Amino acid sequence: MTDVTRALLIGILAVATLMLAWQLSAILLLAFAGMLLAALLDAAVRPLDRVLPLPRPLIVVLVTLLIAGLFIGGLSWGGFSLWQSVEEFWSMISNRATELYERFGEDLNNQLSSQNQTLMQDLLPNPAELFSQAGSIFGLTLGVLGNIVIIGFLGLFFAINPAGYRDSVLILIPARYRARWKDAFDNTGEALRGWLVTQLAVMVLIGLLVFTLLILLGSPDALLLGVLAGVLNFIPYLGPIISAVPVLLTLAGQDMTALWIGALGLLLIQNIEGYVITPLLQQRIIELPPAWSLITMAVMGVLFGPMGVALATPLFAVSRTLTQKLYIEPRDAGKTGPGNSP
Repeated sequence: MTDVTRALLIGILAVATLMLAWQLSAILLLAFAGMLLAALLDAAVRPLDRVLPLPRPLIVVLVTLLIAGLFIGGLSWGGFSLWQSVEEFWSMISNRATELYERFGEDLNNQLSSQNQTLMQDLLPNPAELFSQAGSIFGLTLGVLGNIVIIGFLGLFFAINPAGYRDSVLILIPARYRARWKDAFDNTGEALRGWLVTQLAVMVLIGLLVFTLLILLGSPDALLLGVLAGVLNFIPYLGPIISAVPVLLTLAGQDMTALWIGALGLLLIQNIEGYVITPLLQQRIIELPPAWSLITMAVMGVLFGPMGVALATPLFAVSRTLTQKLYIEPRDAGKTGPGNSP
């Protein structure tokens, strides 16, 4: 087989693989979300695995049941009422935005017409429609609940025997490359666990800080906005900006003093997160260039919607680690190896 023929076959195979991946993108994103959950469970199970005389599958199941119990307990404590208040909250945000626009329009002798009011309300969609659209990001035919169940079981199975699933992929790789790929997979898993644990800690801290700030300012939606700020902080860079919009709109509906104090408080919280909290935890995570992270989020958002944006940063971390271990380090080692040094 000539080099031209080999290159042509490789090109055709690469194009066919990309087309297949595009057709199966929803399933692949579900699988990656399951791997993220498995990495988080693995981070929780590893310390217990060293001290408890129990088989790993049992520890994983016990940790999963504990997390599920805490989640159900949180819902029974106040989560259901919190969820029921979401639609009311979005209606309130829409009304606040319209009121502010009218207020500034009056100051400028530019009253809103009824058509503009309708347009302003259309800019903030109905919450029921918003969540029905968000449900489609987990798949084309399955509902949100079904996909969450699938992600949960995938995470559980991957966490019970991560080495077995890793080795089932390694067996497809030629024997002379397996050690390098095994090292790359292990480093990727370690980087992903560190990133997830750090993000989870930052999410909790940001949520608590925003909740405390809004309680001090007398906001009736402090809990909902605090939870929203913590959850959206999973998306680096863009998440804090998105979560700040409803917070500022809510405070603007109270009075301008609360708005200014809230804006300064959010700015202070984000600076504390960026310059204090994250650097203290930086040794646990892979450093990702902000510009490339934002570009990755933009591309993933265009291709796969909100779920693509949410998973863009961990996908970037995985691809960056694999590229470093499988391409850059072997290439540099080859250049500086015996007979290649200057």
